[in-house]
Amino acid sequence: MKTKRPAIALVLSLAAFAPAAAIWVPQTRPEFVQAVADRKGATAMETIHSDQPLRRVYDLLHKKVTACLDVKTQRTAYVGYVERSSTDYNPTLRLVGKDRAEFTLQVEHNPRGVGAKPPAGGLYYMAANLRSVNGGTEIVLYRPTIGVKKIVASLKQWFAGDPAPCPKLR
Repeated sequence: MKTKRPAIALVLSLAAFAPAAAIWVPQTRPEFVQAVADRKGATAMETIHSDQPLRRVYDLLHKKVTACLDVKTQRTAYVGYVERSSTDYNPTLRLVGKDRAEFTLQVEHNPRGVGAKPPAGGLYYMAANLRSVNGGTEIVLYRPTIGVKKIVASLKQWFAGDPAPCPKLR
């Protein structure tokens, strides 16, 4: 009877950790967009209208994304020992037709957190579908609701045609 108790405790403790092992991480942009559209997690989807033509929005976005979001941030903290970490932001912007474009932002954390293996390029962090509508541009932005205020504010200014400064990333 004494050997059953440790075995039962082991099974119960493994069962308690099962939900953590079941965390799903989108491996593709379409999976990320669908997860946000389905309101999984702390995410939001919003539609933004710009009176700027798609080509002008795309050109400004290309310039600003390359200069502002294709960066690597590094941190050092003393937590009883010196700990170094970094975040590599990996934006992608591409035309997907004469009247459509896609923006994607992925992030790679180093050291990588525990959990599901992230896709190549890092975790999907943000995405936007841009399309030409009546001489302007309609943008559907897919994003988390936490920790992106500065990036979203800059994106909205860029979508409007304002070459606003880069957001401060940490």
